[in-house]
Amino acid sequence: MLGPTSILSGRHWQERILNFTPAWFMVAMGTGAIQQALVNFPYPITGASYWMRNLGYCFWILDILLFCFFTVMLAVRYITHPTLINKNITEFPSSSYFGAIPIALDTIIIGIVSYYNYRPSAMWVAFGLWWVALALTLLVSIGLLIVQVSGQPQHSITDVAGLWLMTCVPMLVTAATGSTIIQYLGTISTKCSITILIISFLLWSLGTTQIHLIIAVYFWRLVSSKLPPNQLLASGFLPLAPLGQGAYGIQQLSIYLANYLRTQHYAPTQSSPPPLPQGTLDSTAEVIHWLGILLSLFFLAHATFWLVQASSAMISRKPKSFNIGMWGLTFPIASYANAWSYLSRDLRNDGMRGWAATTTVAVVVIWLVLALITTWLGLFKGELFNEPGLEEWIPQEKRDEETETGQSSGQSSSSEQDGSANRRQGREADQA
Repeated sequence: MLGPTSILSGRHWQERILNFTPAWFMVAMGTGAIQQALVNFPYPITGASYWMRNLGYCFWILDILLFCFFTVMLAVRYITHPTLINKNITEFPSSSYFGAIPIALDTIIIGIVSYYNYRPSAMWVAFGLWWVALALTLLVSIGLLIVQVSGQPQHSITDVAGLWLMTCVPMLVTAATGSTIIQYLGTISTKCSITILIISFLLWSLGTTQIHLIIAVYFWRLVSSKLPPNQLLASGFLPLAPLGQGAYGIQQLSIYLANYLRTQHYAPTQSSPPPLPQGTLDSTAEVIHWLGILLSLFFLAHATFWLVQASSAMISRKPKSFNIGMWGLTFPIASYANAWSYLSRDLRNDGMRGWAATTTVAVVVIWLVLALITTWLGLFKGELFNEPGLEEWIPQEKRDEETETGQSSGQSSSSEQDGSANRRQGREADQA
């Protein structure tokens, strides 16, 4: 199904809506991740400067606009062509792009926390939206996974790609979002913050298990076969997304739990405690904090390996065409940079701080290049609105509509005939 050739062509918006897919939400989630990386930029040492926070705010507003626009586009597409819902859900691995929707919503929530954490009303809004993101995350990460496992044809090892991670990435992103909220929600409602803490750690644990299973399979695919096709090379960076978000999330969770133990004198084995000595609580909290740092280092070391591998694959193959999947570069690298920024501030390490700043600048440059290309090829030329396989679904949808129309018209015709016969019989009876 060919997309429009110009923004001024007569069928541009009809074709764009018809060819719109959930993959476009990767643009929104990449834009939101840039905002987070700029807010946590490691220079100056106390955090990003005022102008960088304002720049991040602009990215956040753009993220909101893109998310709303893409949501409307996807809703109109499925309302006008309901058959395509089944197509997008059952076709794997393209169905994995549904994971970009809760991730994009999570980036909006993080923006609320970053800029309005001093307002209780804003924190309650973030708290409510987080539950919406959690529902979408479970729907994608568990519901979609069940559909994929039960309804997909047999796959070979060469079918495995980094895109497979998109079904479980939302769990780690939502967990990291929860870890950001509780740092400020705890001053308003301790009960709500503890609830998010527990759920976020459960999400982090489940997501960590799933991503390492898929990464292991993907690594075996790389060493046993050649690189994925050019259009999927950008998905090689996707392991950085869950690993970077996992590193950031576990460090935030450990910091909050450590502070909670210090301030609330909490000991899980005591139902009605005499409180433990403050020294014991402080030591326990310090151990928990260091465990978070060590786990964060483990995740980031793993992510660095995949950064080197994916970069070398891109350099060796040099993709010659652009597709919307190339936006798979921005969110993973921004998540990786953000995790290093936060860890460098916690450890006060200049080497980490410099590496975090370098990767942040690099991903901003990548975002600018992708934005320019997407604006030209997507908005003006319409070449990026081109979903393969529509030729097999749209005719079937039209045939189904024609069949339903024919049945309804047939029923109405027979009803009219019955009514005419009844009227003739009535007139004959009156004449008699």
